[in-house]
Amino acid sequence: MPTINHGAAVQGAGASFRSTANYVDGVYHLNEKSIKKMDEQFAKRSYTNSAANLNNFSWANANAITIETEGRGKINAYDFGAALGQRMGALHEISDQLNTYRLKQVFSARETFEKIYSDDKINERKLARILKGINEDLAVEIDKYRLKTWADGAGTTGIITSNGLATSGTAAAMSTSNIVRVLLQANAMLDNMRVPESGRLAFIGITDAITMQLADELKYQQEFTNRGAINGAIRKLGRTTVVAVPDSIMPAGCKVLIKWKGASADPRKMNYTKIFPSVEGYTAPILNAVWRYDSFVLAMKANGILVIGDSTAAPQVTPTAALASGNITFTSASSTGIVYTIDGHNPKIEDNGTSVNLTATSGTGVTAPTESCYIQAYAKGSNKVNSGIGKWYFDKTAGTLTALTYDQDVEI
Repeated sequence: MPTINHGAAVQGAGASFRSTANYVDGVYHLNEKSIKKMDEQFAKRSYTNSAANLNNFSWANANAITIETEGRGKINAYDFGAALGQRMGALHEISDQLNTYRLKQVFSARETFEKIYSDDKINERKLARILKGINEDLAVEIDKYRLKTWADGAGTTGIITSNGLATSGTAAAMSTSNIVRVLLQANAMLDNMRVPESGRLAFIGITDAITMQLADELKYQQEFTNRGAINGAIRKLGRTTVVAVPDSIMPAGCKVLIKWKGASADPRKMNYTKIFPSVEGYTAPILNAVWRYDSFVLAMKANGILVIGDSTAAPQVTPTAALASGNITFTSASSTGIVYTIDGHNPKIEDNGTSVNLTATSGTGVTAPTESCYIQAYAKGSNKVNSGIGKWYFDKTAGTLTALTYDQDVEI
């Protein structure tokens, strides 16, 4: 099987690939048929492709995409008793977000085969076999990266408890007696956050999928089949298709990941794939290929992703916050840092320049803001996915800090 080289591209105006001036003789571009075939092979082997958002974004340049998200309007009760011009309520200005996401992930391949096989002509059958082998490795790496990125960017995390799914409390182990209930409760949580019903997929490791399949509630149900439309799909619970994936690609600290397709942007482009018929020092043609890809959870749609853990594997604990003597103290057990914002923006989108990164592990105190505002924060750490996002409203006049529930909106 071919070897895939994986690295991160250097970002910035000066970033570029190495010059190809040292190559000699002609350059044959791979034909569109082969490139299309590779994309088809990737889709068949990928577990995450059906949940990925591959198109709904604009390219800012060759290495970045832009996502514009409109803020949400407010409704008011019409007040007949108010003065003229004020009966519709106070004027509310909508704030938009325009985020730029730079692709940092790169795969490359450099393969050769004896010239006798091509005989001065690209052998498409040989090339197709090479691309097929590359694609098997490519699909695994991108699936693993997507699941980790989606899990880290999730707006909400939950844990399995003795009473089912909860956003906090004492965790219990996943079992045949609770897994179906938990998955149904998870969909109810997404419903309460007004996440669209269509386009949801639940990812679960293959070992835990066995536990689910043996649950009492599913013993007498007819087996679900999607006729191969979604790789790994094994069940449909309510409106959500359950996809069993290899245990090795599930993120640490995540037992189940439920994702709405529109919650992310997942660009992937094949922007350099060529055959050099002759290169100095070789008597055979060489296949060179580079693919850029990345995955981003969208700032305003993070609640479209829900991560579920249990007593054996759970995400970081969502921070709590307390106000005392003009200071706000964030606390999250076992985390290695807290990231927060005071302008209502998603703290997990750190590139927007509004987040503050605290490196203390727990009980981190910061001076309270000078104006009333919405505060959001999450906990991060090693060997576990990030926590969900904690939300509070700080009222400067009243001197209070009010925690918001997972299904309450934050205004920007």
